[in-house]
Amino acid sequence: MITAYSFGASTAAGSKDDEGGFVARLDRFLRDTDAGIAINHGIGGDTTDMMIERLPSVIEDMKSKTNPFVLVTLGINDVPRIVDEKPEIRVPLERHTESLKKILTGTAEIGDVLYLTQYPVDYAARSLDSQLTNDYVKLGEETARAAGVNVIDIFGMITSERFDEFIFEDGLHFNNRGHLFICNQIIEYLKYD
Repeated sequence: MITAYSFGASTAAGSKDDEGGFVARLDRFLRDTDAGIAINHGIGGDTTDMMIERLPSVIEDMKSKTNPFVLVTLGINDVPRIVDEKPEIRVPLERHTESLKKILTGTAEIGDVLYLTQYPVDYAARSLDSQLTNDYVKLGEETARAAGVNVIDIFGMITSERFDEFIFEDGLHFNNRGHLFICNQIIEYLKYD
């Protein structure tokens, strides 16, 4: 039996999926197979600065559960926009990396951790520089691997065909099929872990 935790932003929270997102889907799978439960600590719009603030309460909750397993899914709220309505919340790349290290090492002290990379978005529609966004994604993956955390490279799996199939019309979030895809990747990981 495991207790899976999702820690991150809107994708972790299940935004744009009327079935509750990949965490709700994972919870149903774990319950149906008597393998455990999944708890969602994803909050839409969160940056790593915000996640760091709530990390101690998530860790405290993890300590009381059996076989805690953490799914870290950051999203791209840290990344500065070309035209930015909220520049004050963006997190510089160096601090983003340091915050991710704290999240990974803090949760790894309590249980197993799996990092899911950020994912492609419609850069022009979301006022993002594609190279800068890719720098955040790449450094996130490198940081997780350097910390000894296993990684599912969602970013690398989303081909242009999958982008059209899995990304919601806002060009930013996963749709129902996208959340199902993520859930299936996690289930496959758990089968062979």
